[in-house]
Amino acid sequence: ELETLVTPRFRVACMSLTRGPTALQLFSWKIDRNSLVGVTRRRAHQRRQLPSSTCTLHGISSQASSSSGKFKPSTWRDLDIDWGRRHLQVIFVDQDHGVLARSAEGCCQRVALWAGAGHMVFPESAGLLVDVNAARNPDAAMALLTRTFPICDHPRYAQREAYLFTDQDAASVDLVISVGGAGVERLVSKKAPSAANVVDLMEFAQFAKRDELDGTGGATILQRNLATEVVAPWLAEAFAMTSSENWGLVPGGEGGKDGAFSQEESQSSETYSERAPSSSKSALAAADAETQRKLKIARARVVIGVTGLVTFLLAIAPLEEVERRTKR
Repeated sequence: ELETLVTPRFRVACMSLTRGPTALQLFSWKIDRNSLVGVTRRRAHQRRQLPSSTCTLHGISSQASSSSGKFKPSTWRDLDIDWGRRHLQVIFVDQDHGVLARSAEGCCQRVALWAGAGHMVFPESAGLLVDVNAARNPDAAMALLTRTFPICDHPRYAQREAYLFTDQDAASVDLVISVGGAGVERLVSKKAPSAANVVDLMEFAQFAKRDELDGTGGATILQRNLATEVVAPWLAEAFAMTSSENWGLVPGGEGGKDGAFSQEESQSSETYSERAPSSSKSALAAADAETQRKLKIARARVVIGVTGLVTFLLAIAPLEEVERRTKR
């Protein structure tokens, strides 16, 4: 009788009083419950209020923007999530629609289905720097397939044509998630002022449970093979970063490619390695080993962020969605 009188927002806060163990209770040790309930559903799509730093980037005159021009990354407390359709459309954005965004899309679909939240999350991916007129490169597509294979369970994520992220895309989805750190998030916020929510993927890492990530837990959110093969070997390195650090595959997180080398770059590299002396070959081998190390750490961070994202969405989902998952 109480539930018929209260609002949906208050109903989420009353879950622990009227229901059995839920996702919100299970992760209450990690989440501030009062603040979490503040992540509310929007009754209508509203234009996102730009922070002063973004106003400065767009040349918008305001008293706040004149006081500070430094970009401040968003946190989960800044999100304004709309559960009116009982599902969320999420788009992952990196610099060139390369390894990071495609891996995040495939991993999100895989983890959500495993966790019983496949009906709640519909992921997509795009890039900021995409040449829509460029000819398709089979070698680059195969390199993408090789790099995303440890995370994605289907080759369609790598074989899809590169897609350019626009402000129209941001306005049509519920959540825009940058992949690559604060530098990429700043560029996404600049390009998509109509987005309701823009946040970096690693912001959700705080909601992922440690035993899920290292493979010692019950594997209720993350499949054990993903945890043991992709995350666990690089867990310490994946978390050894600050909130403002750029963690993409390109140093500095500004421009360039994170997906694969072009055919000409690959051929020139092979030709040089054949003619180079042994000392140069050793340097090339060391550089390649460092590149592979950064790639593995980036993949681990993608899985960690997606695991935290799915955990977060399950915790804040409307009561009827949590009940549906619990009954199954």
